[in-house]
Amino acid sequence: MEVTLQLSPPLSESIREIANKQFKGNLEAVLNAALEFYLDKNARKRQQLKKLVREIQQEVQARGGIDEKDLDRRIREYRRVKYAKTR
Repeated sequence: MEVTLQLSPPLSESIREIANKQFKGNLEAVLNAALEFYLDKNARKRQQLKKLVREIQQEVQARGGIDEKDLDRRIREYRRVKYAKTR
């Protein structure tokens, strides 16, 4: 895939400096490294979130679960309070 970028002069200069100092002037390597870092960071965040959700689900189940009516009531109350603050 080929991509053309229009960067602001300060950003372009920063990328060139990084390329020259750490990637032997290879701009493509700088952008590849930045994209890989970004994607990996987001993947780790998703995995952490999934783990947290599983832990919460297990804790809720261990405590006997949640009554559907109680959950609905709490969601309505949360929304009422949350949206009352934004008005």
